[in-house]
Amino acid sequence: MTAENYSNVRFAFDIGTNSIGWAVFQLNDKQEATSILNAGARIFSDGRDPKTFEPLAVRRRNVRSASRMRDRYLRRRKRTLDKLIGYGLLPEDKAERDKILLETNDKPSGSTDKKTDPYSLRARALEEKLPLAYVARALFHIGQRRGFKSNRKADRKSNEKGKIAAGIEELSGLMHQSHAPTLGAYLAKRREEGHVVRLRASSEALTNKAYAFYPERAMLEDEFHKIWQAQAEYYPDVLTKEREEELFHVMFFQRPLKEQKVGLCTLVEGELRLPKSDPLFQQFRLYKEINELAIILPDLSQRKLTMEERDTLITLMRPAKTKTFAALRKALKIPAGGRFNKETENRKQLTGDEVYSVFSKPELFGGDWAKFSIEQQREIIDQLNNEENPDKLEEWLKNKFPKLSDEQRSEIINANLPDGYGRFGITATSKILEQLKKDVISEAEAAHRCGFDHSLANRNWKGLDELPRYQEVLERHIVPGTGDKNDIYDIYKGRLTNPTVHIGLNQVRRLTNRLIKAYGKPWQIVVELARDLPMSSEERKEHNKTLNDNIKAGFERTQKLERLGQKDNANNRLLLKLWEELGKDPDDRKSIYSGTRITEPMLFSGEVEIDHILPFSLTYDDSYANKILCLREENRIKRNRAPADVTEWKDRYDEIIGRSKNCQRTNKNVLGPMQ
Repeated sequence: MTAENYSNVRFAFDIGTNSIGWAVFQLNDKQEATSILNAGARIFSDGRDPKTFEPLAVRRRNVRSASRMRDRYLRRRKRTLDKLIGYGLLPEDKAERDKILLETNDKPSGSTDKKTDPYSLRARALEEKLPLAYVARALFHIGQRRGFKSNRKADRKSNEKGKIAAGIEELSGLMHQSHAPTLGAYLAKRREEGHVVRLRASSEALTNKAYAFYPERAMLEDEFHKIWQAQAEYYPDVLTKEREEELFHVMFFQRPLKEQKVGLCTLVEGELRLPKSDPLFQQFRLYKEINELAIILPDLSQRKLTMEERDTLITLMRPAKTKTFAALRKALKIPAGGRFNKETENRKQLTGDEVYSVFSKPELFGGDWAKFSIEQQREIIDQLNNEENPDKLEEWLKNKFPKLSDEQRSEIINANLPDGYGRFGITATSKILEQLKKDVISEAEAAHRCGFDHSLANRNWKGLDELPRYQEVLERHIVPGTGDKNDIYDIYKGRLTNPTVHIGLNQVRRLTNRLIKAYGKPWQIVVELARDLPMSSEERKEHNKTLNDNIKAGFERTQKLERLGQKDNANNRLLLKLWEELGKDPDDRKSIYSGTRITEPMLFSGEVEIDHILPFSLTYDDSYANKILCLREENRIKRNRAPADVTEWKDRYDEIIGRSKNCQRTNKNVLGPMQ
């Protein structure tokens, strides 16, 4: 850096979810701050609903989706009407068509003549010759409410899926019991008996876990063909096979789901990322997770896994969806008191191969899955991920694997595969996995051995006059755009899917460039990020819940201090909090140093003190994690030593470690000896 290119100023940013606090400092020749030139705050929307934390784009997208569905319905209805007029089933004159419509509309519930309502016409069309206009009315009515069509990709995670499936099964059973050849015939009979025929009019649909009945698209498609073929016997020149196929396509066409955009590999330029359901990704993730495990022994010393231990865990984890750390410790015969580095109070298990564990089940492919090549496995998974129609998928499985039973095919079709994509494409994943298998090394080390630059840290961005858009820097880390320069920038280049981060980064760019214009390019930019900035809506809700729980707990401690007649100050609240974290049950709250029970009255009697586990005089660590309650006498014995260095406690050190595990908050990171 030279003084010619950079000003002797520092920009400082405190970036939150909907604000940026900023300051500009004047620096001296030693780059030390001497004064504040300016400061302020930039306020902006975080792009989320303040109550639900859902992105505002979700609401807009839902409105657009409903509008598009309505438009498509109206266009489909118009095309159907045009075809029926063109075939000669309906008159061209609108007045005559309106007269037919009035004659064949739904009759009120008290009406005695229901022979010409749409449901009756749909039933009669199977058994007797109807005027062409009535045939058209029956077909048009089918097209208005054409039933539910399952889409495997969209329905896989839907909460409604079970209710709908149960409703369809219930309706099929009712149709079979009533000997109704079609849905229309069944609904006509139900209408005659005074029952509702529309799902939304049924109170059962609102009160039951499953819908009382639910029409399936296949039922309406079958009815369309049966009505057409029955009436074609009377009108062979009008109701031809060619017209049947043409009208069927107009009435029942459903556009395929839009393909999900896939990000680019962060290591190999131009290559798409692997889906997490790919067998290669699953192997990569499993080797990475297990290679990065370390064993922490009872004396808190730590060591990596040996090659033999790593391979033992791979063999154990490959066919398992999850395994507890206790099971892994048992497999490696780790002594009592030992644990894994990734093992915490909140993480009790490790995830195995999520694909192998599913498809190797006896009710799916069983032992055959392991015999398939990775290309064969990938072909199966690609079909499951991309084929929307379950019937076509079942047909493909029948032809490809004729030995599979109906039950096995059904289980395979409904298999739950992991969603999302990894960070690397097939080339980088294959090369890094090869290195991970050869040695017990981390992902970063494996990438380094492959010659990959595993981060953007070494990229040289010097010489820019202002901060560029984040897409220029993070191009390989975001979902790609259209690539069409005629589109607006975010669509052309792509963008981060988290709206809060997207807005925040753009605001940082705007603010930085405004300050550069005013003060020149800074010598340094210092940034502090709010913890909740990159969080999703679910993570934000969980974070807020934790904050609210802490506020509630603090209020309860204030009330307790008032009842006990103690001052409501920070030290007394800390005493209560540390005491509560010694165990859920007050009777089990003991000093970890001696096992002596600490009761509530002892907290304010002088018998108990707050101890710095690692001495403050040596570490200057006054953090909450370095504090615990102990008896005053124990603190006098411990003096300025770590628990592991207290010679008087050598014989009971394992007991201290054991008691620390019963705490609501573990202090495992600071219970070792001083380094």
